[in-house]
Amino acid sequence: MKTPRALALCAAIVLSAPLGALAQPAGAGKTEEADARFRRGVELYNEVDYGAALTEFRRAYALAPAYQVLYNIAGTCYQLKDYACALRAFEKYLADGGEQIPGGRRAEVERDIAVLRSRVATVEISTSAPGVEISVDGMPVGETPLPEPLLMSAGRRRIVAEAPGRPAVLRVVDVAGGDRVQLKIELPEARTPQGPGEGAGGASAPPRAPPGASLMDHRAPRQQRGVPLFPWLATGALAVGAAATGVLALGASGDLGAELDRYPGDARAIERARARSEALALTTDLLAGAAVLAGGISIYLTVAGAGPERVDAARASSPPVSLKIAPASLELAGSF
Repeated sequence: MKTPRALALCAAIVLSAPLGALAQPAGAGKTEEADARFRRGVELYNEVDYGAALTEFRRAYALAPAYQVLYNIAGTCYQLKDYACALRAFEKYLADGGEQIPGGRRAEVERDIAVLRSRVATVEISTSAPGVEISVDGMPVGETPLPEPLLMSAGRRRIVAEAPGRPAVLRVVDVAGGDRVQLKIELPEARTPQGPGEGAGGASAPPRAPPGASLMDHRAPRQQRGVPLFPWLATGALAVGAAATGVLALGASGDLGAELDRYPGDARAIERARARSEALALTTDLLAGAAVLAGGISIYLTVAGAGPERVDAARASSPPVSLKIAPASLELAGSF
């Protein structure tokens, strides 16, 4: 195979004349750039920077496609162990050079081609759908149906198939020299575009807000919470009643004390004063207890966020508390 010395010799022969003179007609600017890139490729090759050298050689060939450059491309691909690339370049070199290639050089290249064919595999790729982009080891090679089987260097190859609207499919294959492989790639079905109002799993999505409308317009109405008015009114009424009866109870207790201090005492008057004092004291205790209980319920309903509906239901089910005060008695009506 070509050594760096042999490749440098070939480059020197090519560079003995302007590269544009050996190529198809091209613009003067392109020819000058091709010459510069070719010389740079030779320098990089001699510096063992084969990747950069291959890029320069390919760019020079694209600008001024002289068949002699294919010889340099083939030698550089060989150094990179890309045997399929070297084989394709050598075969094109012989085809394009034809009778212009000296007999000794042709025989040498034919021997190299025989060696390279034992280091490549032929892989025929087909896909379940046409128009699928195929790449091998990150390099695009075309769309299916491919015009011919692909040449791949022996070893592990990564083949990726991509099509619009479909997930990419990766196939990793191990091929040996001389293998002939048929690879069928099944692509997943194309993703169906989701229509408006359809979310993942077919579930309906929330309606979109019309132009100019805020997102708040389409949110679920929030439950209005307010302070439960009736329980607090009942609590206040009971507290006021307890205070009033408490004042009356104090007065009645004073009247009872006055009757007891009177001499000579009137038993009937003392009994009436005692009964009134006890009744007012009992009523005061009941009202105070009811006020405490109603206050606790009011606090609970306030914290729990009872709405107007619950207040209305409570008002409907519980008649209002009424308080009647008479000179000698006190009546409390209602339910607690």
